[in-house]
Amino acid sequence: MTTRSSLSLSLILQYFVLGVLAYILAGAPLLTILTGSTGEVRKSRAGYARPPPLSAEKASSLVVPEGNLSCGEHAFRGVHVLSREPLVVYLEGFLSEDEVRHVVESSEPHFTPSTVWNSGVERLDPTVRLSHKAAVPRSPAVRCIEERARAFQGWRPYVFVEKLWAQKYGPGGHYNYHYDWAHAIRGAGRVSSFMVWLGDECEGGGTSFPRLEKPVDKGWCRFIECGLDGEQKEGEELDEEMETGVTFRPIRGNAVYWENIKADGTGYEESWHAGLPVKSGTKIGLNIWSWLQEGYEPQKSAGPNARDG
Repeated sequence: MTTRSSLSLSLILQYFVLGVLAYILAGAPLLTILTGSTGEVRKSRAGYARPPPLSAEKASSLVVPEGNLSCGEHAFRGVHVLSREPLVVYLEGFLSEDEVRHVVESSEPHFTPSTVWNSGVERLDPTVRLSHKAAVPRSPAVRCIEERARAFQGWRPYVFVEKLWAQKYGPGGHYNYHYDWAHAIRGAGRVSSFMVWLGDECEGGGTSFPRLEKPVDKGWCRFIECGLDGEQKEGEELDEEMETGVTFRPIRGNAVYWENIKADGTGYEESWHAGLPVKSGTKIGLNIWSWLQEGYEPQKSAGPNARDG
């Protein structure tokens, strides 16, 4: 009698456990009725949970591709791969001389002191960043520059170019070492950057990547700091940043492109970089950042029929 009762109790417990599992696998329908929630975890095509939705402020900073944008042909003078992991590419003639003049002239009235963000608070801190910044007006020529940056990356799904910002550095101007990716998560973040030089009438002011491996071939000395023919000048003390890593010299119209975030959502440590102090003269740069937002599909903008120039 005791054995039969024990067996019955055991069967009841087994059926109960199986019932609970079946209920959970069915999506907890009673919970859905009571809470009005499906309880689903939204998944991306890659199979992982999608990132939080874009804030309205961030969405407004992204360029929505224009369906009928028409731009003249543009050819780079040279494309040179410095690193494959992370991908770092140097581009000669990313902008034409006419485009450089247009961006500089249209940005000039809008420059204001550059700020830094810390724990969500924006503030001026010249010990970290000493420069002026300007949102570049989105003329037809600027829209074509945005599209050129997007096309260079292969029109990647869910990757959007951010609206462009110009930066101006006078004597002493600098930006301490930092990452562009800030808080990287899988499926969202600032996946890539272009640094484009608009003005190079300066001494110093290089863009330094101390964690990149300096190339051996002296052909790179056209674009990076190598001293004189790759050697230290007599009586010259090279800056510590010049001795290791890679420092790109400002060259008007040229650009360097690099990727910030790996496929798994972690940031590349090698993307740690700085704008070194300008010793004399003025450096002007153009930042082009691209933002990944998995699953974000804004409506395409018709936009004006734009042409370079």
